[in-house]
Amino acid sequence: MTPGPDTPTEDDTETDELPTSLEDAADLLYGIGREEFIPVRDAMVKDARKAGDRELAKEIGALRKPSVAAWVANRLAREYPEEIEGLEELGGSLREAQEKLEGDALRQLSRQRHGLINALVERGRRIAREEAVRLGDPAIRELERTIGAALADPAAARALAGGQLAGGMEAGPGLGEGGISAALGGPASGARSARRERPGRPTRVRPDRRTSRPAPPADGDGDLDGDLDGDLDDDLEDDDTDDIRDDQETREREDRERAEQEERERAERERREREERERAEQAARRARERADDLAEQAREAAEAAEAATHEAEEADATVSDLRARLDAAEEARRAAWERSDTAGRERDTRRREADRASEDADTAERHARTIGART
Repeated sequence: MTPGPDTPTEDDTETDELPTSLEDAADLLYGIGREEFIPVRDAMVKDARKAGDRELAKEIGALRKPSVAAWVANRLAREYPEEIEGLEELGGSLREAQEKLEGDALRQLSRQRHGLINALVERGRRIAREEAVRLGDPAIRELERTIGAALADPAAARALAGGQLAGGMEAGPGLGEGGISAALGGPASGARSARRERPGRPTRVRPDRRTSRPAPPADGDGDLDGDLDGDLDDDLEDDDTDDIRDDQETREREDRERAEQEERERAERERREREERERAEQAARRARERADDLAEQAREAAEAAEAATHEAEEADATVSDLRARLDAAEEARRAAWERSDTAGRERDTRRREADRASEDADTAERHARTIGART
């Protein structure tokens, strides 16, 4: 049977209609598999260019591939919208309890907060396992911080519920509108009105290559038994041929599927090896930069140590000189005091001698006056 114009062949594929607005494009891109993001985005850009909408093509091309944590958060927003939308209400209750200093309510809400974060993170782990996405400890911490930011800030909660994050969010004074805008990959700023299904994958349809056989006549001339035997032989021969053909086609299809599976596995291995190599190269670059920084710091420290040693040596020389001068001054001081003591003793001796001489003079004068009075 020759395929007609409406009959799909092995080379034909069914493609989904691509979005025609930035909002629809972002909603679709941030809901599909993370590894599908780039090829699907490129297809959208190409389609928009073909349609003559270069501005839309530029806007779609600017959409950023989400981090692993952001991708999981977007999937949570789609698969568990009630829990995600409930973050804003729970965060408001927490803030109200903190403002009113309601201890019991605050403790209960805090337990509810931790339970909800843990539950959402565990669901994120399950999503990642199902999609064969590695959710390491850094990504888990980023996911926890993103959920915590949604609890702390209503705008962050609405951004998370929008399901179009390209990066994580973190609560704190630096969040604000700027931090939320930096985390957003698409234009969404609120909860999604309805969950969208993931885009359908292209399917291959193989035509039925089995030839149709006309039914034997109900009546007519000729040998009926011979016709039946001949038809039976022909049917058996046709069935055998069809079975052989079906078996061959099955084997060929299985071979193709096996080859495609091996090619996918090889591509996945290469991707993982490439990512691992890139991570190793990045780690090596960071280590080299760190080593260079430490070497520079060590050189500066060595120069500072050398300068300090020189200053210490000069200080030692100054101290030695000052100590020698101090010793000399001490010796001069002792000699001066000794001279002062000697001079003092000499002074006292002379004063005593002067006193005695004065007394002798007084005695002599009295004696002279006495003699004069007698004569």
